[in-house]
Amino acid sequence: MKGKTENAKKFETVEMAAETAPAVKKRGGRKPMSEKEKADAAKKRAEQKAKAANLTPTLILQYQGAEVDTATLVEAAKTDFKAKKKRTPLTDLKLYLKPEERALYYVANGDIDGKIDF
Repeated sequence: MKGKTENAKKFETVEMAAETAPAVKKRGGRKPMSEKEKADAAKKRAEQKAKAANLTPTLILQYQGAEVDTATLVEAAKTDFKAKKKRTPLTDLKLYLKPEERALYYVANGDIDGKIDF
């Protein structure tokens, strides 16, 4: 019986200490967003998603001190193809870049080939 009364006294002491302890102040968090701020944030996220969906990376080749943008090489291959085959539509284009020769070889529509020096 003695053990129960000691436990009860301990419980009461802890309970009283919790009641008399000073209240802990909460830190100020982020203030709630207004409807306009929510709409602006949603618009910004939508723009970022659209931009990410349409991502076209820029590939630049650097070799022995020279730097070539591959988009420029693609356009050069298309121009060279159009100069050779004016009436043939370009449906397929494969590029083979050989930086040691400073040349771009291409195969258009599976059977038309060409070479461009850069």
